[in-house]
Parts: sequence; structure tokens; C-alpha cells
Amino acid sequence: MNGPPPSRLVFLSDLKRMDVGDKARFLGCVDGYDARTGTLTLKHAYPAKPSVVARVNIDHVLESVKCNDLEIGAWLNIIGYVQSPPQTASLSSTVPRASRSNPPPPKRRAKKAQREKLADGVYVQAIMLWAAGDIKLEDYEEAVKARKEADAELAALSW
Repeated sequence: MNGPPPSRLVFLSDLKRMDVGDKARFLGCVDGYDARTGTLTLKHAYPAKPSVVARVNIDHVLESVKCNDLEIGAWLNIIGYVQSPPQTASLSSTVPRASRSNPPPPKRRAKKAQREKLADGVYVQAIMLWAAGDIKLEDYEEAVKARKEADAELAALSW
């Protein structure tokens, strides 16, 4: 029987090590929402280092999202596919050749810095999203850690 691949329960920080197209389930805290692009910025500081930011496109689930799901500080469960970073036009392709030797004006430098900042993090296309509610974060972290350890033991046994 064929069907969609199962999602893997991971920490947000684990998304960085997953391949494009992998399906993941993770928990994140809303740090921002860009209505123009339909992108949530999620964080979860576990482990504390390295800090990873997830940029989650919610276009496919927008109809089921409640306004309080978008509030900064809300904890959300996400199931989605890891994506490649979006393509952005380079500064050199948008600036006329004659003005490339001169430094860009402050507004243009700020836009370039913003594009570079967006290139950081990991990108996910959400296929499901729901509020985590009153989650006991420490219990969640211990449960995911135990699940990852069990998965690693199973993988070691199936040589």
C-alpha cells in the first residue's frame, strides 16, 4: 500500500540536518509572521546552541489557522516538508551597472541585509498546524529526546 511518507518527530534545531523533501513534525514558538509571504518565523531554543530559526510557509493551511496562532509567543505543532531557501534577486542584478561601483544608499543596504538574514534558518512548507496549548515544555523536550534515542537504537539494530 502506497501513501504519503510518515513525518519524523524532531526538534526544530534538527530541521537543519534534514534533507529537502523530508517530512517533519516539530514544535516552535511564533517569533513573527509576514502576511505578505504567508511565512511564520518559529524558534525553540533546545538545545540552547545552535539556535535555529524555522521559516514556515502556511499558505496551504491558512484557512484553518486561527488569529491567536499567529501571535508572538504562541506555541505551535507543525507537520511539513523541508524546503530549499526561496530564490531572491541578487543586488547586482537589480542595480544598474554604472552605480555598482558606488556604495548603495542606506535603504538598499538595509534591504540587502534583510535578504541575507532571510537566507539564514530552515524553510518548511506546512501541511498541518495546530496550537500546542498549555504545553509543559520540559516534558515535551524529554519525550522527543527519548524518542530520538529509541529511533537511534532501532537503526543500529537493523544493519
